[in-house]
Amino acid sequence: MRLDHRGEPVSTGAGAACLGSPIIAVAWLARAVARHGRPLRAGEIVLSGALGPMVAAAPGVFEARFDGFGEVRTEFTAARTDAHPTGGIA
Repeated sequence: MRLDHRGEPVSTGAGAACLGSPIIAVAWLARAVARHGRPLRAGEIVLSGALGPMVAAAPGVFEARFDGFGEVRTEFTAARTDAHPTGGIA
């Protein structure tokens, strides 16, 4: 995965960096929580982690490329003035 902001790379990473594969990481989690009496249940959502270091949103175009999957892009404009200090909307 490569994330660019305004055409410059700002974050890179690979799913294989987490125990060799995100699938292996989720399988490990499923076994670990089952050993503690709290197995994963059908319908639960599991996030296996980020593919690269987080970066702050900033005005401009962000584009992410995923090997074997394609790409996605979005554009952020000026910061909201009604945002709550804890991240919610006032």
